[in-house]
Amino acid sequence: MAKSKADPKPVIVPRLFTVKDAAAYLSVSPWAIRKLHWESKVRGIFIGRRLLFDRADLDRYVDDLRHSA
Repeated sequence: MAKSKADPKPVIVPRLFTVKDAAAYLSVSPWAIRKLHWESKVRGIFIGRRLLFDRADLDRYVDDLRHSA
């Protein structure tokens, strides 16, 4: 009797990152992310009281840094 393989769960890639996750994504500290937000260099989104960052905005910030160098 052959074992049936269960379908693997789909991997859900988050679009919005918490401060901690955004910091890990950019390899900086959470305080660096907060500072970038306070200086309006990276846009943040508030959902309720949570500050979240869109991956596209983080990627755009890095792209802008590369083009300005």
